[in-house]
Amino acid sequence: MGTVTSSAPHPAPHPAARPAAPGPHTPPPAAPDPVGVRRGLRTVARRTPTGSDRGGRPAPAVLAVAVAAGLGVGALTSLGQTLLGGTAFAGLTNAVSPWLVAPFLVGALARRGGVAALAGLLACAAEVAGYYVTADLRGFPVGVGAITLWGVAGAVGGPVFGWAGRQWRAGTGRLRGLGAGLLVGCWLAEALVTYLAVLGYVDDAVVFAVVAAVLAVALGRPGRRLTAVLGWGAVATAVGTAGFAALHHVLGGGSPA
Repeated sequence: MGTVTSSAPHPAPHPAARPAAPGPHTPPPAAPDPVGVRRGLRTVARRTPTGSDRGGRPAPAVLAVAVAAGLGVGALTSLGQTLLGGTAFAGLTNAVSPWLVAPFLVGALARRGGVAALAGLLACAAEVAGYYVTADLRGFPVGVGAITLWGVAGAVGGPVFGWAGRQWRAGTGRLRGLGAGLLVGCWLAEALVTYLAVLGYVDDAVVFAVVAAVLAVALGRPGRRLTAVLGWGAVATAVGTAGFAALHHVLGGGSPA
């Protein structure tokens, strides 16, 4: 009897796995959340420094520099009155404009306008303190009236020129050159009114005018904004001339010291 050989059927090969087609109840992909996207963009914008913030210093550092610079300028002013007295440079130690340079410079370090204004105020207050403490230690009389006058002047000029310093560094558009123009105009206005018209000190007036010219060139060259600085400087000179004239009228003439 012949042997019947039976062979088991070979299983058919499995087809390659295919991704399952979405069924009728498969939810569509979620659309991006516009609210979340906007929130994320705002967060990135807050963390990314703007053009005006780049190069600035943290607020605590700026305020500390303002106090230190003010104290140093005040003390040096007292010493400079002895060293420069009787020369054409004596006005540099007995005028408004020189004391506004420190607020301007420390304000230029700030990232925000409010910090720059506060730094300018602190710098001027420290200048008054440094000057009169040094003068007292050197045996010179210190009057309450003079402290009050310069304190009020610093409270007004300090924030303005602290802001002006930051504006010089970060200003754009129509305000380009305004910050430097304010400082230049102040020096020139004081030369014309205080030293030329009121006191008749031609040498001091020339020194202040030369400083104004140097400041215009030095502060106007970065970014090629000399034209803007000169334009705003002319406006600031006109306003400053009226301001110094009013100040001397109130004080009855003479130096505001």
